[in-house]
Amino acid sequence: MKRAVARLTPYIKAEIKGGETTSAGKVLLATVRGDVHDIGKNIVEVILACNNYEVIDLGVMVSAEKILDTAIKENVDFIGVSGLITPSLEEMVHIASLMEERGMKIPLLIGGATTSEIHTAVRIAPVYSYNTVYVKDASRAVSVMSGLVAADGSLGRSMKERYERLRHDHEASRRRKRLIALQAARANGMKTMQPMPAPAIPGIINSGPVSLRTLVDYIDWTYFFFAWKINGRYPDIFNDPVKGAEAKKLYDDAQVMIERIISEGLMRAEALSGIFPAERHGDDVKLITGGTASGSAAAPGETWLRFLRNQEEKEPGQHNLCLADFVAEKDDHAGLFVVSVKTINPLPADIAGDDYRTIMLGILADRFAGAAAEWLHREIRVKHWGYAAGEQLSMAEMFRGRYQGIRPAPGYPACPDHTGKKILFDILRVPETTGVTLTDSFAMVPVSSVCGYLFGSPGSSYFNVGTIGRDQLEDYAARCSMTIKEAARWLAPNL
Repeated sequence: MKRAVARLTPYIKAEIKGGETTSAGKVLLATVRGDVHDIGKNIVEVILACNNYEVIDLGVMVSAEKILDTAIKENVDFIGVSGLITPSLEEMVHIASLMEERGMKIPLLIGGATTSEIHTAVRIAPVYSYNTVYVKDASRAVSVMSGLVAADGSLGRSMKERYERLRHDHEASRRRKRLIALQAARANGMKTMQPMPAPAIPGIINSGPVSLRTLVDYIDWTYFFFAWKINGRYPDIFNDPVKGAEAKKLYDDAQVMIERIISEGLMRAEALSGIFPAERHGDDVKLITGGTASGSAAAPGETWLRFLRNQEEKEPGQHNLCLADFVAEKDDHAGLFVVSVKTINPLPADIAGDDYRTIMLGILADRFAGAAAEWLHREIRVKHWGYAAGEQLSMAEMFRGRYQGIRPAPGYPACPDHTGKKILFDILRVPETTGVTLTDSFAMVPVSSVCGYLFGSPGSSYFNVGTIGRDQLEDYAARCSMTIKEAARWLAPNL
């Protein structure tokens, strides 16, 4: 662990105001039920352990009951929960409410890529009367925890006051934000009139295994540094007077690890996709797949993709978008994809026994998965679908999305419902073909996996569905054959 922190310490110190802290205690860490993402949690564990905290790491996919039972049994001073997918946000609310029911008085720390201070203030803190604090990144964990156990209790009080102000401002903002009726939003949608050309290779395509050597060129290194909590764009980050030297060391270590990954076969990349005839029907897209996804109320050979529409009042000339808008009513096409990077198990002993190398390997697996998605999308545009056969973009231009078409993933702002992964997995027969599976919260296993929809229309773009009205919630539930309560669970951040 100390070797891991040795790499992190220089820029961690630079980001922690007030210098080092020496307070210690017992901390329970866990990734919540249904979620398998743990790199950020593992970094936090290393930092806390090297600051004299005793850490109990329960791992991933941990139920609320196990978290609380263990916390009580072990008499911990803090509980830290994390998650990456949006359903994890509601699981954190559930954990906080159970802590309140049990009368617990243990600070609850919230972290993870999809968490935020505003969600913590509005949804989590109100259901737990003791200290609940959002921790933005690993570099702040020690100072937050030290402040919470300080004798004067000032941090806990100040956070409660801050969260109260945030809730007040959030409610005022919601009152100012006007939603229009779903029918009006649909009338202000965008219509795609010109269908995309038929694909050069229709149907399902298994492109795996994909050469890791090929994927190296498709790694967006900016996100590699972001995973280490070093903010800055690659390669400019190397010139940063505070973080540049450490960023370069991490980059150099990553190059060494990549060579080992390739030479020793430590990872395997898979890529699966499909392009199908498609038709828009309101806010839905009908795919002619040749089969029917389980749970889909469709005729044989048809599968429906259900989408949501932005309902915010717009300025004249601005559309209330829905992903279905990017498909023509007849004779069009749309696609689906899944990529995954699997790491061998067990790992070589010198990696498995070294926290720094283990974290590095996990981050690189995620970056290879992102690279695989970038590579596959280009293969589809240029070869499989072929609508951009003459595309000549640099990697930097691709990373900035200068190509035609989009690949939003279930959980993205444009399609926030993660349950869409089930239909996608059924159509492509993902578990049978690649071994990639879904948890009950629709996180993908292995964790270094990406899936999404493919739209090729020149007018397609990323957007935010944002807050939806009760009318759309009811409409969406009916279209998806869900109860309103079930739909509300999956769409909680949008309500």
